[in-house]
Amino acid sequence: MRIGLASSIVAAVLVIAGGPLATSACAQTPSSASAVETTFQAILANPKVIKTLEDIKADDDTALAEQKRITEIPAPPYKETVRAEYYLKRFQELGLKDASIDTEGNVIGLRKGSGGGRPKLVVSAHLDTVFPEGTDVSVKEKDGVILAPGIGDDSRGLAALLSLIKSINANEIATVGDVMFVGTVGEEELGNLRGVKALFRDHADIDGFISIDGLGITRVVNQATGSHRYEMIFKGPGGHSFQEFGLPSAIHAMGRAIAKISDLQTPSEPKTTFTVGTVSGGTSVNAIAGDARMAVDMRSNSTEELLKLEARLLDLVKEAVVEENARWNFRQDHGRDQADRRPACRDRRDGFTDCSGHAAGGVGYHPWPARDLCRLEHRFQSGDVA
Repeated sequence: MRIGLASSIVAAVLVIAGGPLATSACAQTPSSASAVETTFQAILANPKVIKTLEDIKADDDTALAEQKRITEIPAPPYKETVRAEYYLKRFQELGLKDASIDTEGNVIGLRKGSGGGRPKLVVSAHLDTVFPEGTDVSVKEKDGVILAPGIGDDSRGLAALLSLIKSINANEIATVGDVMFVGTVGEEELGNLRGVKALFRDHADIDGFISIDGLGITRVVNQATGSHRYEMIFKGPGGHSFQEFGLPSAIHAMGRAIAKISDLQTPSEPKTTFTVGTVSGGTSVNAIAGDARMAVDMRSNSTEELLKLEARLLDLVKEAVVEENARWNFRQDHGRDQADRRPACRDRRDGFTDCSGHAAGGVGYHPWPARDLCRLEHRFQSGDVA
């Protein structure tokens, strides 16, 4: 963990968790903005903190070795258990004796302060990787570069968190508030932030949250990018490509939808993006596809722009289905269309989007939220919003 990032995290822990030094500095300063700066500088000048930061820097080789070990423990989405058990063992070895794994799979270790539990700060990194089960996670080195799936996202964050715990415990850094160290599950893709959601559900007294994530260690992200994700399922009658020629194809309908989506225009500011990330469907080269599906990701730094993009994209998918059925003279019968949309950025409301349609003889589409696939990313972290 680079010393600049380390100093920011250590200082943030002490400012938010309210160490004695932070308390005295804030009490002497009337302006809240200047109080934070004064406190920050006072903390960094404290001999114990200076020693803690030096220890973190000196621990870099050990942290790198830990990072490699963690990386080589597979943790695909929804299968983080083995890595979680290892991480729990490391928490306990570093002094968090009461650490445990919660019902969602998060590894939680509480370092108690002197203030009866408040304020409470979470410092976390995520256990899961984006890579599917069966991926070779062996760490390799090539031309001086260490390579492995997930070694940066977020094995580095997990190793850095352990180094932080080790150093502040060794230097007996005291806080008024409690610091909750957490290895979370379900951060990537269809995990839908299930670990963080469960954490806030079960611990309503959390006052602050820091996530060590990503490779952008020279900056701190304090806002959130909202995303809506859909799995669009297209269904048709299917049939033999020669004998039943003339029936609408689920894959053709999906292709029409993708073509329309690819021509969408979105603003560069606030940044608003979209992609069709994965596609699948059909059974054989000589069959009219009876089913197809695609996963769509939409993101924006603006709730308004995200909702506008979502509405337009869903309309385009409906248009594509209508056009595919019309091409073969089939009638499209649209079913219900319901949505519980979630705003982006700072809104914490839960929910998911459920839109469905069905066909009368032709192709229909079903944009289902797979495992609550339409998700809100609301988090604060040091790194890129994933």
